[in-house]
Amino acid sequence: MSWDQAIKALQVIKEYGCRIVVFEGGEPLLWKDGTHDFNELVLYAKKHFLSVAVTTNGTYPLNVPTDILWVSLDGVKQTHDRLRSKSFDMVWSNLKMTTHPKVLIHFTINNENWFELDKVLELIKKIPAVKGMTVQLFYPYRKDEESLTLSPSDRKAALKKVIQLKEQGYPIINSKNRLEAMIENKWVCHDDILINVDPDGKVIPGCYVKSRGEINCSDCGFTPIAEASGAIDLLPSSIFAGWWTFIKD
Repeated sequence: MSWDQAIKALQVIKEYGCRIVVFEGGEPLLWKDGTHDFNELVLYAKKHFLSVAVTTNGTYPLNVPTDILWVSLDGVKQTHDRLRSKSFDMVWSNLKMTTHPKVLIHFTINNENWFELDKVLELIKKIPAVKGMTVQLFYPYRKDEESLTLSPSDRKAALKKVIQLKEQGYPIINSKNRLEAMIENKWVCHDDILINVDPDGKVIPGCYVKSRGEINCSDCGFTPIAEASGAIDLLPSSIFAGWWTFIKD
């Protein structure tokens, strides 16, 4: 995506009413167009939106000017290395060196790592910059990655484990209410509040899976949408989770 396409896309989603932007990838920290780099794009977005965040794989220096910096960590070293191209040591080094004021770990629960969540939470205690963790569940796009999909019983066990760890005081930001709702996926989805921008600059309102794969609501693992939908429905715990993530210093 060019600089002009990126700026146009930001203008369009602002006109839609969007107030929060999360840059994702691929790897967004790689983005550049001529003399423009990712940091410049972030600074532009911060002039026009309430909160600007990024989700990165953590293999590049974590010195971006976003309000929130999510770093993907999907297990202890052996598991993360298997899932994410032997990148654990580099990610861990960057986490230790960052001075970003609001670093969050993002853990995507799948069939190979859900039982390691407590170990990862213990690990990140060693990184003062990390303020908390968000979790979501792996979504099967039917592109030869089905082995990562949780079975219904493991999905239930994984989410109950997350809830238990949250109740024990670990800094899991997801609300208990939405975690419980995702066990059976019986919650009202307000996907009309979500606006996606594809790499070609095309703006697509609605479900994140649109243009990426087959939409199967029973497999949904997108906890951010469940949380945002809960906030729209005025659930106090979801409103608090959103405030803590995007507003609180």
